[in-house]
Amino acid sequence: MMSAALSNLLVIDTSMNACSVAVQRSDGEIFTSTEMMDRGQAERLMPMILETMARAKLEMTSIDEYACVVGPGTFTGLRVGLSTVRALAQVAGKPAIPISTFDALIAGVQTVAPIAVIIETKRADFYVRAPGYEDSCVSAKELKSIVRPDWMLLGDAVTRATSEADLYNKTIILTCAGADALVACARRGRAGVLEPVYLRGADVSVSRQKFARIV
Repeated sequence: MMSAALSNLLVIDTSMNACSVAVQRSDGEIFTSTEMMDRGQAERLMPMILETMARAKLEMTSIDEYACVVGPGTFTGLRVGLSTVRALAQVAGKPAIPISTFDALIAGVQTVAPIAVIIETKRADFYVRAPGYEDSCVSAKELKSIVRPDWMLLGDAVTRATSEADLYNKTIILTCAGADALVACARRGRAGVLEPVYLRGADVSVSRQKFARIV
């Protein structure tokens, strides 16, 4: 939880087609670096962290808290970010805060309309968070059956989703979360175990057959 006195915070997001680093100093000022990329996060992440830290005029030993977007998202990207933050936090003996990709994207949007977040799986289906439903991985047909006309669609897969599911909703295309959204989510979050959220495989087999509605 956010305290009255801010800590020095480092947030990393490699969950989608970007590599993002955000640093918020204890005085509240935010420094960020973002590069769009389909691959190559493993090579660019640490240099970007060091570059952003240098602009913030902070040493790595000055970081009090770490945060990382844990998914859903691309398999390789998630592993790169998670392994980096785990290592940095463990070596420093500092807490690490997990952030949902869905939460990070929603945090950057201001709208009164209900939001359905649709994230690219790089396959035929979609990672989806929809009002009243469990986070899941669904087909275009399943998506069409649950999306309502008044919902706003948000994410990096909305163009493909609207085409394949024949949807006519208003959309916001976001290929990564903004720095302010990442920092806000981290400040609201709590330290915990950093584990990837994939929404695929055995743990998604039931929801693939029927999109589970939350009663």
